[in-house]
Amino acid sequence: MRRARWLVFGTALVVVLTSCGGGKKVGTAATSAPSAAAGGATTTSGPNAKCSTTLLTGTEIGVTPKTITVTVVADTGSTIRPGLFQGSVDGVKAWAKYRNANGGLACRQVVVKSADSKLSPDDAKNSITAACGNSFALVGTTALFLNDMTAAQQCKDKRGAASGLPDLAALQTNHQEQCSPVSFAVLPTGGSCPYSGSGPRTFPVATTAFDYYFKKYGANTLHGVWVIPADLPSTIAASMPGFRASQQLGLKLDAEFGGSGLSQQPAYTPFVQAIKQHKSTYARSGLDYKGTVFLRKEAAVQGVNTVKVWDCSVQCYDKRLIGEGGNAVEGQYVWSNVLPFEDKGHNATLDSLLQYDPNADGFGATSFVAGELFAQAVNNIVTNDGPNGLTRKALVTALNGIHDFTAGGFLPKTDIGGRRGSVCLVGMQVRGGKFVRIDPTTPGQFDCSGKAYMITLDPQNAFKG
Repeated sequence: MRRARWLVFGTALVVVLTSCGGGKKVGTAATSAPSAAAGGATTTSGPNAKCSTTLLTGTEIGVTPKTITVTVVADTGSTIRPGLFQGSVDGVKAWAKYRNANGGLACRQVVVKSADSKLSPDDAKNSITAACGNSFALVGTTALFLNDMTAAQQCKDKRGAASGLPDLAALQTNHQEQCSPVSFAVLPTGGSCPYSGSGPRTFPVATTAFDYYFKKYGANTLHGVWVIPADLPSTIAASMPGFRASQQLGLKLDAEFGGSGLSQQPAYTPFVQAIKQHKSTYARSGLDYKGTVFLRKEAAVQGVNTVKVWDCSVQCYDKRLIGEGGNAVEGQYVWSNVLPFEDKGHNATLDSLLQYDPNADGFGATSFVAGELFAQAVNNIVTNDGPNGLTRKALVTALNGIHDFTAGGFLPKTDIGGRRGSVCLVGMQVRGGKFVRIDPTTPGQFDCSGKAYMITLDPQNAFKG
């Protein structure tokens, strides 16, 4: 099974988050289909109950009497990393098949267009411009270089008003998208808005994983080496808050380095030499899974034996970590914001994802969830205004009003309208060549015991790698 495919970014997705709740272990092992209130759709009840009594019309660009068209913008065709976010495209298409097989949305079938942003700012912008002319919304956006939201914010609706093109993103790396009034991430990770792109910015950092390590190994025993993804200003900005916060929370810094997602194993030699020199007990790469593979393999070559915590976020939840890393990646920690695929049979949304996208990766899962967010917002519109109430303006209003989104328990409670994520995580560890749940151990649940630690810094100036 393919999992999250990352170029250089990963640290912030599970670290830089805002608290939405508390308590230790929360979640549900529900296996029933999602209800209408949770974004579900049926042909006989809920929002679609009005289908037989309503004469459907084309209410908005991308909305006809029979179909609702959405576009997924993703980096898939770059020669640097071909197919990087193909999982996002597959995830949105799988979601549409699932929804269409269960009655569609607003008495209509969902049509999915895809646009390749090619790891290019121009292609990302052009993709949004094209979607403005033919789609109701963007769903599952995963474009690393999307640094200009003007085309989305000034997009004109069917009536000629610049109501904007709603963006339901699977990943936001740039502050322009994070702070856009028409953009909503299913896993919010940004700092305070508005933000000009330079100077101090306040970030919430989840303490959940750090608390687990301190409890298990002792607060005064962990000190280590960090490798920070330095290919893009946005990846530096996304990584530095969690990095600096971890030091303030008690993880002593031995050394920090800037790393490239294009580097091969020999580039990791100085990183591992620093681990040996300091007898580090903690090590973390914020690069993609392959960066962690290189770090672990080089550490094995050099005989490193002092590290207690090899740390990583969701980018390492990838079977290729184990397939390529082999014995070298045993004991690797991985933290996820959503339920892992190993929880199959314990959550209806996860089961639906795997039914319609059996080879789903991490971005496929997040993009499927973006579709479910879209479904909940659309169903809320239909409940209030009927199947002909679909407009982009109404969709933005509906998204701003969603404050407890869970996609049927597939992710922890998330304040979409408030752009606030959750501290709740699932801890995994590689044991015996498999990903094993370690925190909490019960399928379908999250560890929500952490807090949101607030840190203010200038991300670019904070980087010393």
